[in-house]
Amino acid sequence: MKKGLTKILTLIILAATTMMMHMPKVQAATATFSVKSSKSTVVIGSTFDVTITISSSINIGAWKYTVQYDTSKLKLESGDIRVAESSSQGGQKSITYKYRFKSIAKGTSTISLAAVECLAYDENTMSINKRSAKITSITQAELEASYSKNNNLTSLGVEGYELNETFNKDTLEYTVTVPSDVEKITLTGEIEDKKASIEGLGEKEVSEGENKFDITVTAENGTTKTYIVKVNVKDDNPIEVTIDGLKYTVVKRASTLTPPTTFEPTTQKINDIEVPAFKSNITGFILVGLKSAEGEQNLYIYNEENNTYTLYRELKTEGILLYPTTSKIAPKYYKKTKVTINGEELEAYQYDGIKDYYLVYGINIETGNEGFFQYDMVNNTITRYNDKIINELTKRNENYLMIIIVLGVETIVMILILLITLVKRNKKQKVKKPTFKDFEKELNEPIKETKKDTPKQENTNVEKEKTEEKEPRNKKENKKNIKNKQKK
Repeated sequence: MKKGLTKILTLIILAATTMMMHMPKVQAATATFSVKSSKSTVVIGSTFDVTITISSSINIGAWKYTVQYDTSKLKLESGDIRVAESSSQGGQKSITYKYRFKSIAKGTSTISLAAVECLAYDENTMSINKRSAKITSITQAELEASYSKNNNLTSLGVEGYELNETFNKDTLEYTVTVPSDVEKITLTGEIEDKKASIEGLGEKEVSEGENKFDITVTAENGTTKTYIVKVNVKDDNPIEVTIDGLKYTVVKRASTLTPPTTFEPTTQKINDIEVPAFKSNITGFILVGLKSAEGEQNLYIYNEENNTYTLYRELKTEGILLYPTTSKIAPKYYKKTKVTINGEELEAYQYDGIKDYYLVYGINIETGNEGFFQYDMVNNTITRYNDKIINELTKRNENYLMIIIVLGVETIVMILILLITLVKRNKKQKVKKPTFKDFEKELNEPIKETKKDTPKQENTNVEKEKTEEKEPRNKKENKKNIKNKQKK
């Protein structure tokens, strides 16, 4: 019995040992450190974002890493280059860090991680899986050169109708004819390059005659190509009009016309055919639609008396809604010139020396008032012009000028009178007054005796004595000495 029991125990131990030897080894959990860039190709001088994510199937307790990159091609704008952190409250399965880099030189560089370590929340070491990101830096010229230049269509048409020409991507103009009762058509087409964009497709309204539509394809590099589709709506009895040598057709379909402000829909008979029109009770204008040979449609003022058409225009600004016309009389004090309002060149008048303000002639669509209106170029506004102010100011300036002229003349006359008076006074005072030198000169001259002077000797002496009394004392003494010498 004992031998049999021993044999059984031995077999059990051998079986258990064999099972343990063949059991799979338990491997450590893995943490993945990945680097992802918002752009793989960047232009030198521009910035891009980078995200570093740490993830695992189990909770992570601690981690660290260092960001590596080529500093000659990239510059770190934000974010920590070294990270060493730990988690609390049960750990995390995913951690994210954001960085911003700037491209500073041409070439390819790699953003990667070094010195990476990671521990599970139970403090067991985790294996590491690292993923890096490659960045290519190029110049703006290289970027633009890489853009697609393809701006072709692979198809173009009018839904439900066939084009008169076979489509070719290099043929830019097509025509199609539709019945007279067609009011809307649908343009279809597809681009050859998915990076390109297309404008002009979809549902369009049409009227009798030719309707022109542009379909523009813009390639990735910005170059454009325009395809033209002309839709001819049959008109069994067209009303043709010639204006300045150009041919137009009267529009007979009201749905293609939009009434301007203050105008109401009505009808107008032209060549015994009623056509849609718009009438203003304020201005009395009657507008009808005319279409050019190119398919361009505009409203014209129709004059039933002389059967004429004038292009209707509106100047829409922050102030008055104005229909511009031409004045037969120029405003006083203003010079005739030109001004551009909302892209349209008009006849205008400007006061000398005042910029940015012009006078234009027209009719206020909302009130019917006709006359000059003031346009402010800076604020793009039109207001009613009041000539009373400028006339009053000009009149005052003229009065002030007249006063200045009168005062100036009076001043000049007074100055002349004063000058004449001074000249007359100077002539009266021109007699020379005797001085001491004159007397001394007279005394030193020798006495000339003549027959006529001898009888008057006594009178001469008397006059000399009188003269001597008037001279200063010191001079009198000198004269006495002279007389004594003469007597001796």
